[in-house]
Amino acid sequence: MKRYEIRIVGYGGQGIITLSKMIAYASGICEELLVTQTEAYGAQARGGRSWAEVVVDLDRESKQIDYPKALKPYDLLIILSDAATKEVKKEVIKKEENTGLLIWDSSTILGKFRAASKMKNLGLPIQKMALEKFGNIVYGNAILFGIFTVVTKIFSEESARETLKQFIPGSTLEKNMEAFKFGEQKAEEFLTQLMEGMS
Repeated sequence: MKRYEIRIVGYGGQGIITLSKMIAYASGICEELLVTQTEAYGAQARGGRSWAEVVVDLDRESKQIDYPKALKPYDLLIILSDAATKEVKKEVIKKEENTGLLIWDSSTILGKFRAASKMKNLGLPIQKMALEKFGNIVYGNAILFGIFTVVTKIFSEESARETLKQFIPGSTLEKNMEAFKFGEQKAEEFLTQLMEGMS
């Protein structure tokens, strides 16, 4: 079994749970990988603490995922609120063995935040870009989904686009597809910079 551990943290209303379900759908339904998805949110669904986890088994020969929740150190950690950084710093960031990828929203996280560990670090103003480029912060989800598709390569672009069609209302699908493509471009830029830094 080769598990890929994903945790997404922030507050209600940021699309965290929807994003996790899209990742699970693209991985499990479209790519036919074993996958689990778990979630939690505060009593105040919008504005309260929210998190979601996805575990994808990359080994197609596996028969089951023995534990459904994501285990530390995470392969991918997405942080979308300032409050969540305090939780994550204590639990994850300072662990030297964590060599996964950290994606964080620099438009919702106050001050300068960076991982104090070996995690590869991608800070982007997700909600700000969604608002300025597409007119609404809700498109931040599609941007993140595009980033995820490129950096993890767990599922194909075709699977990702099919997933968007299943989750997004037809009236906003075209703009969400544009936001998804924008996220892919940002991820490609990040990977290029990462490779240049390693050379």
